Amino acid sequence: MLASRNRPEENLARAPLTKGRPGSRVTFFPSRKNAGPVACGNLQQADYCVHLEYRPDVLTYQCRPPTVCREARRYKADFLVTLSSGPPIYLKFLPADGQPGALNRNQKQAVDTMLHERNLLFRWLVPGDLPHPLVTYNLRTLYHHSFGSSLQAAEQVRAYVTALKDQQVTFEALLASGATSAAICHAIFLDELQIDLEQQLTPHTLIYGGRHGHL
Repeated sequence: MLASRNRPEENLARAPLTKGRPGSRVTFFPSRKNAGPVACGNLQQADYCVHLEYRPDVLTYQCRPPTVCREARRYKADFLVTLSSGPPIYLKFLPADGQPGALNRNQKQAVDTMLHERNLLFRWLVPGDLPHPLVTYNLRTLYHHSFGSSLQAAEQVRAYVTALKDQQVTFEALLASGATSAAICHAIFLDELQIDLEQQLTPHTLIYGGRHGHL
């Protein structure tokens, strides 16, 4: 007797990305936590990668993980995230009502029930829960400009700022002190130094010492 081709609770691998959906494009995000590029099917996924890189509780993550199946139900998450403690968690962007891909209440409830029955941890990412676009822009800028730095260089920048009397300095003045742009951006992204992420990043941005989180 032949076994069923797809078992009722088998997770199905997603097709490799060769092109994005209409209006989207495949973007390869250079992930430090995954030690290599992460293929994203759209820019929203690529933008969210930087937040997963920024979160200290995230160890690794997978974009477009295998489809979760239970009988005829299918759940295609945007991310599967491995945390420093607890079980992995699935994340999926949930479009606003009336937008393409939006689920009605019954459809969402059916998916919720399936995932609960499979004892899977998941979270819907609704538009109101997503970070402000300027925060995303600033984190993306800091992340990409931090390549070429090292943990030692970032720590040296932090030590310089925390040794200042007021423990604050502008980006421009920190550059003038001899610190590299990559090391400054790296220290800020690692939360060794703080800025107001809801303000446009400029040469006059104030950078603060201490480890109290970003303003």
